[in-house]
Amino acid sequence: MVLTNYEPQAVLKHFEAISQIPRGSGNEKAVSDFIAKYASEIGYKTVQDNLHNLIIYKPATAGYENKTAVILQAHLDMVCEKNADTVHDFLTDPIKLYVDGDFIKARGTTLGADNGLGVAMCMAVLEDKSLQHPPLEIVLTVEEETGMAGAQNIDAKLLSGTRMLNLDNSRGLEIIMGCAAGTTVEYILPTDWEGVVPDMAAYTITVKGLTGGHSGGDIHKERGNALRILGQTLAALHQQMDIRIADISGGMKLNAIPREAQATVTIPKSEADKAFGILEKCRTGFAIQYRAVDSGLEISCTASSAGKVLTANCSKNLIASLVLMPNGVQCMSTEIEGLVNASCNLGVVEMLPEGIRISAMPRGAARFYNEQTERQISLLAQLTGAKVTFMQRSPAWPYNPNSDLLKIAQACYTPIFGHAAEITAIHAGLECGLFDEKLPGLDIISFGPTNSDLHTPDERLSISSTMHSWEFLQALLKAL
Repeated sequence: MVLTNYEPQAVLKHFEAISQIPRGSGNEKAVSDFIAKYASEIGYKTVQDNLHNLIIYKPATAGYENKTAVILQAHLDMVCEKNADTVHDFLTDPIKLYVDGDFIKARGTTLGADNGLGVAMCMAVLEDKSLQHPPLEIVLTVEEETGMAGAQNIDAKLLSGTRMLNLDNSRGLEIIMGCAAGTTVEYILPTDWEGVVPDMAAYTITVKGLTGGHSGGDIHKERGNALRILGQTLAALHQQMDIRIADISGGMKLNAIPREAQATVTIPKSEADKAFGILEKCRTGFAIQYRAVDSGLEISCTASSAGKVLTANCSKNLIASLVLMPNGVQCMSTEIEGLVNASCNLGVVEMLPEGIRISAMPRGAARFYNEQTERQISLLAQLTGAKVTFMQRSPAWPYNPNSDLLKIAQACYTPIFGHAAEITAIHAGLECGLFDEKLPGLDIISFGPTNSDLHTPDERLSISSTMHSWEFLQALLKAL
């Protein structure tokens, strides 16, 4: 075992155990079964629903029997991203952990500390008989990363808690008190094919080397989006010559900023030199645009082949979709410095039998912001002939300035961390908004250790911050 000699061992041993079990979104049955068996074996009532959500009940310790129940909440699934040269099957292979100084990392893949570390803290709470706490209802949900289907469908009648500690927070020194609403967008552009004419040559244009990141937490960092860069590059060619698209793909998850994308296109053989000049201009321009945040950006062009291509109109509509789809920060808060109020991530493009599917994720500080972005996408779909569907709308979690739970948390925080907690809201999505809707009056805070570069293979978890978070959780449960 890799993490045996690191503290808090009570938490890290469970994190390493679940890291051996594939648990991408939609593939949580095995890890859910593993934890359900574990909880039952150590004596706790466990409810597992047909989606594989778990609710585990731990009775109050002596002296806390008359306290109201507290909900501990985390999600079982992880985002499955890997480097192009990494051989890894997320359906069968364990995450390969290693330690680099203060950080736990994975070899070429996402680490899964989002939110495996929160799950591990819940397992540690279940196991530790010495903790002092009220009655606990531990809720572990599925498919958080792909639309929060688990939280949307969990039976709230099984919960009696009036306070909830959400452990899906990667910001270490902060206590989170609000999050954004989210929408899943499926935009399908119909395809119309034709043969390749003799005077056309095929090339594959590839964008890679980008950092990527979390489509909520990192969207304000202005990192390059491989699909947008590819779209702008294709648009630059389309302005100057007859270009047809034979194939296109890019991105892996709609809630991760895409790091790689490629398209196979045909251009007139007589204009090859002109096309190479346009590509070089794009390469130079984007290198300057992203030199401070994505210095590894590469745009390459290699000779290829194509048996059929999209028609001129269909190619034009696809390029327009990539360039005009809302992407990145749409507006910033005028009240909280540095907080994004609305954004959209152009996440995945893939060719399917029914057409070209573009998946995107708008986020907003309130539902109203998402409605504006959805209208933009709907109008774009009308112009291009695409069919657009908006799914899995998750509500925002509004800030509660009168939270009694926050006051208790602040009192517990300072002795452990040596300073007062920073209280903030985030642009990422948390399941707190759904629980807030299901359980009116529920008092919620979110916290967790420092975990950086989520949704990328550079994800890394701070060991020292994990220790502080575990100490804080113990102290908070005792104070409740």
